[in-house]
Formats: sequence, C-alpha cells, structure tokens
Amino acid sequence: MRKWTWLVFLVLFLLALGSGRLQQQPQVAGNFPGNLSMTPVDNDTQEWQELVNTYDGFSLNYPVDWQQEIIPGVATILTKPGYAKLSIFAQPLGKISAEEYVLYSNRSLQEGWGSIKLQGQQQLNIRGYHTWQFEWTRQQLGAGDLNCYREYDLVAGKTVYTFMLKSNQANFTAAVRDLNRIIQSFNPLPPQGVPALPAAPPVQRDIAIEGRRHRLVIPADKTLWGILNPHKPGRLEYFEKLLPLEKELDFKFQFLITYAAFDTRFNFKELQKIYDDNRVMMVALQPWWYGKKNDTSLIDLIQGRYDHILREWARQFKALEDPVFVRFGNEMNGDWSTWSAWYYGKDPDIFKMAWKHVYRLFQAEGANNVLFVFNPHDRSFPNFKWNNYLLYYPGDQTVDWIGLTGYNNGTSHAADTWRGFNEIYAPLYREYMYYFGKKPFMITEFSSNEVGGDKAAWIRECFRSLALYYPNIKIAVWFNQVDGKWLYNLDSSPGSKAAFKEGLQDPHYRFQAVIPE
Repeated sequence: MRKWTWLVFLVLFLLALGSGRLQQQPQVAGNFPGNLSMTPVDNDTQEWQELVNTYDGFSLNYPVDWQQEIIPGVATILTKPGYAKLSIFAQPLGKISAEEYVLYSNRSLQEGWGSIKLQGQQQLNIRGYHTWQFEWTRQQLGAGDLNCYREYDLVAGKTVYTFMLKSNQANFTAAVRDLNRIIQSFNPLPPQGVPALPAAPPVQRDIAIEGRRHRLVIPADKTLWGILNPHKPGRLEYFEKLLPLEKELDFKFQFLITYAAFDTRFNFKELQKIYDDNRVMMVALQPWWYGKKNDTSLIDLIQGRYDHILREWARQFKALEDPVFVRFGNEMNGDWSTWSAWYYGKDPDIFKMAWKHVYRLFQAEGANNVLFVFNPHDRSFPNFKWNNYLLYYPGDQTVDWIGLTGYNNGTSHAADTWRGFNEIYAPLYREYMYYFGKKPFMITEFSSNEVGGDKAAWIRECFRSLALYYPNIKIAVWFNQVDGKWLYNLDSSPGSKAAFKEGLQDPHYRFQAVIPE
C-alpha cells in the first residue's frame, strides 16, 4: 500500500551519495574469486548459441549447455544448475536517471542487509557503454546455494541492461568468464514490446474444501465476502468490534483475516471461537519481527532458526481441523516489505527458498488443512523489472490460491491517484488468469480511500463488477481500517457505509459458505 516509500528512500539515498557516504569500494586482492577486468575470454571447450529477445530488444550468445527462459517484458534467465544463474533485465529509465536506477536497486549492497558483503564496485566503459560493476557475497544457505554475485549495469541510451550473475565459490571464476564473453556478444535491438494478453477465459469454479467440523463451500455463481476488522493480532478478540458492525450491515462475514509476525503468539481459544461461530480464518504470516527496521529475517528463517515458531503455528492451525488460509510474505514486491528482494541484493530466489521452507515444515507437521496463498501487490515498488511479481512465484506445487491486492489510494498523498475498481482489477485479473488460471483467486485485502473521489460510487462499482466480470475471484476481503491518511474503513462517510450495506444485499453474496458437518 505504501507506494511512496521507495521515492523517499531514493531521495535520502542520493543525498547520502552526494555527501560522500557511498564511496567506491576498493577491490581486495585475493578476497573474492573472479576478475574485475572485462578482458575477453576465449573458451573453445564449449559450444555457444544465439539468443534473441525481441520483447526487450537485444541479442547475445550463451553456452549451449545453459538453459534459457524468457519472461516477455520481464527477464531473460540463463541457468546451468549447480553452476550459475544469469538474470538479464532491460530497464527503461523513463523519468529517472541511470544512476538513480542503479544505486537505488543496489542499496542492500551498501547497507549490508541480508548478510551481504560488498567485495568491489566500480564504473567502467565496456564496448562504449557506461557501466556499473558490483561484486558481493552473502551467507550460503545450504548445499547448492549460489551465493557469489557479479553484476554489470550497461547504459544504452534510455535503457539500462542489468546482467546479474550468481554462482558458488568453486565455480565463480569460470562463471564470470562466461559472463564476460556473453556481454562481449551482447547487442541492443529495437524492442518490439509484449503483445496484448488474451482475454481471460470463462470459468465455472466450485469451491468445496473439507474439514473435520466444517466444509467451506463457494458455488460457481457466488463470491464470499470477508473482512479485516480492527482487532488485536495474536489475542484476536475479533467479535468485540465485528458483531456490532455486522448487526448494522445485516450481514455475517464468514471469512476473517489477521496478521502475524515472529513475535505473535496466538490465543488458541480465540482462534477456536472463530471456527465455533462457523467462520474461516486467513493468517498473513509476515517473516519479520514486528516494527523492526530493515529486518532481513529470511536468512535466519531458511536456516531453521525460527522453526520452533513456525512449528507452533502449524500445530495450532492443524488442531483447528478445518480450512486455514496462510498468506506467507504478502506484498513481497513492495519495498515496504522487508522480505522483498530489495533487501537481498535483488535476488527473489531467497524469498522462494523461504516460502518452500515454511511449506515443507507445515507439511511435516501434518497441517494438511492449511492452504497457501501467493499474494503480490498489484503494482511493484520500485517498479523495476527485477522486482516483478512473477520472479517471486515459488511454483504450482506449493501454492493453493492466488491472492490479488490493489487499493484505491485516492489523493491523500501527492504521489497517490484515484483508481476505479475495474481500472485496478480488470487488467490484473486478465494477467493473473494468463499466468495462474488453474488456481482459484481471492482478493486478500482491498479498499478505497474516501479522499479524492466518490467512494460510494466506487463501492457500488465493486459489488456490481465482482458479480459479473470476475468469476475466478471466489473470496473478496475488505480492509476495514484507517491507515494513516488513507480512510479505508467502510463507514468513512454515511454514503460509503450505505453503499456497502446495499451491495451486501445482492443474492450473489448472501449464502452460507461455512457449513457445519
């Protein structure tokens, strides 16, 4: 939600640069494998082949025994398992400078977040392109983890081409030689852009999830409404403020959500009370210590240092014996989330390792009633290609539901803009259906600000559109709280509250979803 955060950080970061805080790091001879020069390397022991990325506009040669993946308009990824991974991003600069893009993207290297140790940085000229070069390491997270990095950022007009290589210490020198040869073959081309995605296909999806005491049933022609209402995380005590609201709205929210950080301990009796009242819970498990600045706890999580906390949660959720939704590391593509790749040298694989660690641990505890929800923000902040949500996706085998999150921020802040419901969700739904159409969707949290437009009309558009245009969105959760200047509460004005109450009367939303066995 905090889309202005990265702009503030960027200003402060560039001020630090101007004050001399970010000095060029000298190379320490013998301290890091590899060669800081760009000397062309002849390697006749392997065959090479050409790759042409027409979407982003470049060609290059790479070894034939490397695998390639092109995510149109996002990234080109070349891998040789156990040896190296090279991610290439063609970043249009728009209104920012190359320096702003490079330095903000690599702030974690300067700060040493996520166990990063910057080994060297310099600016140089490669084949006429002004180039930034960085080398760094981080703690190795198990056998096979590639934890030694070399990056080149080549400036070609209004585009920066980022080449980010990672390998291990044993193979780093050879991998850098391959990278140098790849860059020697690199040629920019006119980008063709990404073709329009096809229209979202029609779906008829019935949801039926069995529990020991309850079933969660959402027919194909229904959408289940949920709410995040003010409560006390861990202690919950959800009903104190929820029941009076439900009485006013003449509606029972059968789907409730809460948040948890590593310092959260759940009151199991309160969890049980929610299910005893024929409701289902979703928990946003956020991998940090609540409020700790620059908390890069994913490293410790992957190494098992928080397993006792995760296992306690898994056992409690298992003991409920009914469906529990877990939204791990939500909005990972926002720099307000300390589990974003921005804190880890732009490497989204660390998030994926953490996700899989949590998933495997819950499975080991037998918490088979837990459903995992992958939930990016609808807009990446910073909106750089290395931060695209697709790069964080841990794979179909460990994801049960796809979460959508898009807010109408209104105009409370200078950088905010008023966005209609369909302005947010029509393109997002179409894109997610293209990439994740086999999974059921939910809007995990959303709302509209009161400031900057007609919130009541926005709410009416939301209720009308969910019933007509988004059949794969089976659950929608309203964020019913004030967040700073953003008036997201549904009763921010009498008109907004009346529109919400009116929308809930639609038969599309009035049904019993949580059915006692």
